[in-house]
Amino acid sequence: MDGINLKNISYTYPGATHPVLQGVNLEIPRNQWTTLIGRNGSGKSTLARLIDGLLVPSTGSIMVNGLPVSEDNLAELHRRLGIVFQNPDNQFVGATVADDIAFGLENHQVPHDKMAGLIADALAKVGMTDLATAEPEMLSGGQKQRVAIAGILALKPEVIILDEATSMLDPEGRQMMLDLIATLRNSQELTIISITHDPVEMGMADQIVVVDDQGIADQGPASAILKQTTLLRRLGVGIPTGQHFHDLLTAAGVAVPDRYFTIDEMVEWLCQKLS
Repeated sequence: MDGINLKNISYTYPGATHPVLQGVNLEIPRNQWTTLIGRNGSGKSTLARLIDGLLVPSTGSIMVNGLPVSEDNLAELHRRLGIVFQNPDNQFVGATVADDIAFGLENHQVPHDKMAGLIADALAKVGMTDLATAEPEMLSGGQKQRVAIAGILALKPEVIILDEATSMLDPEGRQMMLDLIATLRNSQELTIISITHDPVEMGMADQIVVVDDQGIADQGPASAILKQTTLLRRLGVGIPTGQHFHDLLTAAGVAVPDRYFTIDEMVEWLCQKLS
């Protein structure tokens, strides 16, 4: 079975009186970019950790491209799927960039004679070949996140989860990271799951899943969710600039087509309107 499938998933943290997720059913298509949005504490990161097997659901079952998420399958699951977390400093264990990638390969019993080629290939894909011998603490935040992705790519994964992975980067580093993910998704046939409050990142997704009230409150193409600015404000996530202009113009009495506009599309529409 392709894709990621969650059936009747519930989870309650130890000591909590109420579940953070209850009766969740969700299908995430293979080779697409799916973004999870929601208020802080809504269960987005919990979903990611359940999919990765870091947490065990109270009820329900999860399949990742036909592989049941279970204790017996964790080694194979973590070869197929990797998570990039918010703080890159918490992800390094090696003295150099290459050592850090090698550590992950060793954990998966990859033969040493194959490691050098896999490390070189992974670093090339993220544009970090020249920094293979660099110490991680000398890297920028964006470079650290690229190394984290390289460590995942070396294992030839099927799924990459970005858990607020761009939130600590400056705007330039964030855009470089997102461009890299988009390129990898298209060239490597990866399934991307991102958790974010950033409207630019949300706009790059194929579909958006709204996590709220212990479950899935809404789901659909990015363009359908991002035009719901009242919903986005309630969730505390960013409003895309193009859609923000759309709402301002509508409020001023300008007849604007009732669809989602990126900023480039809004500029183009305004130029046509004013010409």
